[in-house]
Amino acid sequence: MDRGTSLYTREFILLNVVLGSAAAVMALFFQFHQYLLSLGIDPRWHGFLLGADSITGIVLQPLLSPYLHRENAKKASAAGISAMAVALVLYNFAMTPASIACVRVLHGTGFVVLMAAIMAFFASYIPPERSGESIGIISITRLIPYALIPPAVVYLVGRSYGFASICTVAAGVVLLFLIPLAFVRPIPEDPDGRGKSTGLKGLAEDLKSGPVRILLAVNIVFYSAYTLLFFFFKDFGAARGMGNPGFFFTVAMIAMIVVRLAGSRYFDRMNKVRTSALAMGILAVCHVAVLFSRGPVAFLFLAAVFGILWGVGIPLLFALVFDISEPRFRGLNMNLSMVMMQAGFFVGPVVGGLILARWGYGTLFIFCGALNVGGAAMLVLPRSLRAVFR
Repeated sequence: MDRGTSLYTREFILLNVVLGSAAAVMALFFQFHQYLLSLGIDPRWHGFLLGADSITGIVLQPLLSPYLHRENAKKASAAGISAMAVALVLYNFAMTPASIACVRVLHGTGFVVLMAAIMAFFASYIPPERSGESIGIISITRLIPYALIPPAVVYLVGRSYGFASICTVAAGVVLLFLIPLAFVRPIPEDPDGRGKSTGLKGLAEDLKSGPVRILLAVNIVFYSAYTLLFFFFKDFGAARGMGNPGFFFTVAMIAMIVVRLAGSRYFDRMNKVRTSALAMGILAVCHVAVLFSRGPVAFLFLAAVFGILWGVGIPLLFALVFDISEPRFRGLNMNLSMVMMQAGFFVGPVVGGLILARWGYGTLFIFCGALNVGGAAMLVLPRSLRAVFR
């Protein structure tokens, strides 16, 4: 296989199937906030429980990633799939904050192990000159479930299907991920070190790079703002006249998918730093604009704008991390980007829950805007980053 030009290999496609299936399971938890309310859980716990599955990503993924490579990734993926299936069944028995937190951590552990292993695999199949296009396709795979699953869950719960029962069915579906995984074959050994563990020493060496640290910081603020809107928009949208707030994300995700399908081939021709910064700057304005919107038409218009901006910004940030990395650190840094995403999915709900409880939605969405402004500034101001990507 000529990895300099080939992209749509059998392995690349199968890995995308597993990735999309895992994303579908996580998208089920659009309804989790309402489920916690139905259990009578104290609202002060909600932010922590929403983000508890991400704690494991913050702790485990940076420790696990240096030891994952294409030769052991399949076994790790199978272990992650099994842990996710067990956790989904256990939601039926978790009724207290402590027990729910334990299940969320187990769920997060399975997801993190699976994602870390898949990213290690993907690093072997991404041609360097097509990093933007490749990551655009990978991100489309992750997006499709978020366009379809949230409104479907709202519908099923409205039809008296319990959320815990939905999780039980999902556990059986998760085990089917093992089928495409079984057909993924690692590529032969190559001289760039991508088939070997870098270890914690390699992790420390990698993080000495200033541009790598900057891009990882940008990822955490970007995803903190993203996840705040995802978890807290439902009640706000319903109060402002949107009958099924899940359709906000359906429209946003469709816009993201369309942008990436149409534009992924052009991502490698863009100035990735400037384009990412511009997207984050406009996102800041959009988060504030949410406060002044009412009714489904206004919200769906904003959803399309959010989708376009997320559709460009997310893959470009991942591609920047890939481009700036030494070949032996590409898989590691893709995983570290995922760690920053997990950190955002934890920090966002925890901080957002506290802001919402004390100051309301106005301060919450202004805070989202400020996060995006900060991320844009981190991209355009450091000389070290401009020098690398000029």
